[in-house]
Amino acid sequence: MFSNKPNVNLLTALLVAHDIQEVVVCPGSRNAPLVHNLYVSRKFCLHPITDERSAAFVGIGLWLKTRRPVVVTVTSGSALLNTLPGVAEASFRHIPLIIVSADRPEQWIGQLDGQTLPQPGALAPFAPSWQLIEPHDVHGVQHCERLINEALNSTANNGGQPIHINLPISEPLFLFNEKVLPAVRKINVVRPMVEQPLPDAVIERISASRLPLLLIGQYEEDCSRIVARLRDEHKMLVYAEILSGHGDMSMAALLDSEVPKPDLVVHVGGAMVNKDFKLHLRSMGQCSVIRIAPDDELPDTFLHLDTKICASPKAALRQLAERLPSKAAVGDFFSHLPSRSLSPVFEQIEALFLGNSTAVRWANRHFSHIDIPVYGNRGTNGIEGSLSVAAGYALLSSRLTLCILGDLSFFYDVNALWNEHLGGQLRVLLINNARGEIFHHLPGLSESPALPHFVAAAHSATARGIAESYRCAYLSESVDSFDSEADRLIHRLTEIEADRPVILEVFITPK
Repeated sequence: MFSNKPNVNLLTALLVAHDIQEVVVCPGSRNAPLVHNLYVSRKFCLHPITDERSAAFVGIGLWLKTRRPVVVTVTSGSALLNTLPGVAEASFRHIPLIIVSADRPEQWIGQLDGQTLPQPGALAPFAPSWQLIEPHDVHGVQHCERLINEALNSTANNGGQPIHINLPISEPLFLFNEKVLPAVRKINVVRPMVEQPLPDAVIERISASRLPLLLIGQYEEDCSRIVARLRDEHKMLVYAEILSGHGDMSMAALLDSEVPKPDLVVHVGGAMVNKDFKLHLRSMGQCSVIRIAPDDELPDTFLHLDTKICASPKAALRQLAERLPSKAAVGDFFSHLPSRSLSPVFEQIEALFLGNSTAVRWANRHFSHIDIPVYGNRGTNGIEGSLSVAAGYALLSSRLTLCILGDLSFFYDVNALWNEHLGGQLRVLLINNARGEIFHHLPGLSESPALPHFVAAAHSATARGIAESYRCAYLSESVDSFDSEADRLIHRLTEIEADRPVILEVFITPK
């Protein structure tokens, strides 16, 4: 039996019609009618998450695994606001999360009623919002049905985006007396994937450049074969970082000793890790930038943007690989790159997740070649959610999911482990140097007496008790240098059998 609330039933039926399957459910009474419907329909895979601050990031992890829109449903009040950091991350990375917040009736907003605050638009500007109604006649049903279709179809807008559906539910809440879900009208939006030829003028510009560079920021789609062709046939320099989705990072590893000076940059993807190289490109006098992305935004990251191509980066790069000539200058530069070597420690690992700041910068230097997906929260570059995204991915993974992160990121997001459904697929390599390491490498900050405790958050916390509380296996080790011991530590963490997450806490004495 289903809820007696027409808007709840319409939403449930249209989620089924749009073939949405993964749902993160957070506890609460106001959203209980929807959770009940989702459960009894047997059409959804429900993932219970208690902490809403973690829930949206778990949804990102589920999307990374399935590449299908994911619903996150929360109760009324501040529960919705707690999803905002994850929604912001999804927005910058064009990930289609569907946040469904239950709400009190409109007449009680601002009347000092509990768990009642203005929810429509609460996730702006990072997610557009749809305010559903409580229909009482056929016209109201049609209106509600259209709003839900409009919202669900909009997840594909702008290259993919998170959205917010606000669902008012009046009391009584818990009447479950409808035998079937309503017949609904699904509205289909067809987006033909017609690959348009790149303008000849663009091809000619890149062909005529002396040293063209393809720069790939954080990118979720696999285009490694196309990029490899551009590289191996010496058509473009390729600067790909650890989060680019392209396994060869040998050029990034070379930057400490030899910095390229391209005269034209083709930029795809999101944020990049190496700040020094970004500043280098900004400082260059003559360096045109062509940005390729499916959205309408104009990020002038390197201060030389003169052309924006609104297209699928993968489709555009395929055309570049077919139409660009080889260049001797590109071949000469690649001859100086270090040889590519794949670390055997990743043989058992399906995906690698990196905490922000020190962990992702370390990996960007340490690995010259990696052939598994690598992810990190570089949309907003915030500390939150690193472990939760990995946990979301691990929920659907049959192989190991490895998360490497620092102490502040771990303790900040520790409720990612508060999940009875997590198994031994999740492995956590925790680098504990008792502080936020990145702050000790910022020029000038070392002169401040506030640095250790008030900026870098020096602490004495360990994960041992946390592992016990969340029933995780716990290992620990002290090392002088993480760089020299990393492969051995990863091997130790991944070789043991476990039916719950495993934490290896590596203590490093700050220098």
